[in-house]
Formats: sequence, structure tokens, C-alpha cells
Amino acid sequence: MPVDQSTPETAMSSWLGAMVAGDGETVCALMAAKGRAIPSIPGAAKACGTSIAPTLEQIKQLGAVFTGLTIDGATVTGDAATFERATAVPPIAATVVKNFKAVRIGGKWYVTQG
Repeated sequence: MPVDQSTPETAMSSWLGAMVAGDGETVCALMAAKGRAIPSIPGAAKACGTSIAPTLEQIKQLGAVFTGLTIDGATVTGDAATFERATAVPPIAATVVKNFKAVRIGGKWYVTQG
């Protein structure tokens, strides 16, 4: 699945796609923490990969559920976005993404937990 960070929705779709594919490197590359992209923080990508591995194993089993994933309706305020009001296909994706946010750094959108 190609990575697209042009909008909060496409970044989130790319991130979820990487999650269900079990691609921890891409998952971490699409994340930010404390206003910085994980790949730009020394040591953060490795720590992210280690911490996310057990979650990837669980989520990979749900891969088929996320076939045809689309996300719409993120609420954007400046360089930040929330997904509380977003809709998704399949609908279960909306329940997952509402717990996350997105932030724009250097013109690209990244998924963040806070």
C-alpha cells in the first residue's frame, strides 16, 4: 500500500494499512511524538518498533476486516487534526482512529497519540 501523507485522512489510512500489514517500520515512520516526526528523533524509531511489535501481531489477524479502508471527515485546525467526527469504511476503523490525532510537520501529516 503506498504511503500518502498529504492529508490527515490519507496519513491515517496509510498508518492503519501498515499496521494490518505488520509493517512496523512504516507504522513508526508515520508517527510523531511531542511535535516531532519519530524518524527525526534519535533512537525513537527503534523504540517505537520494539514497543509496537506485540500490537502488530494482534492487528495483523484483522487485516481482512480493513480491506478497502477509507477515512473521511477529520477535523483540521491549523497543523493539527482530530478524528472524533471522522467516518470510515469499514465502520470499525472509525472506532480505532477516534483515539488518535494527526499533526502536520514540514508539510506532511503524521499520526500521534496526543
